[in-house]
Amino acid sequence: MTIKELIESLSKIEDQEVRVMVKGYEGGVNDIDNNTPAIIHVALDVNEEWYYGAHERVDDMYDAINSNYHIIKAIILQ
Repeated sequence: MTIKELIESLSKIEDQEVRVMVKGYEGGVNDIDNNTPAIIHVALDVNEEWYYGAHERVDDMYDAINSNYHIIKAIILQ
């Protein structure tokens, strides 16, 4: 999902005072930090294990520079 698609999706919600949350680490939910998200680089479709997210931050990958992964710019809402 792109920022444009997210904005379009959220703009369809009638009550614009609804709070936005993210999943907690092991359960529950948290408010999104009010800071402006930084743009990071993400390698797509890296992880196959069910307990990892499908994608990985390039900063967290030791072999990203010499890899065949498709790397994109992204933000992470926390």
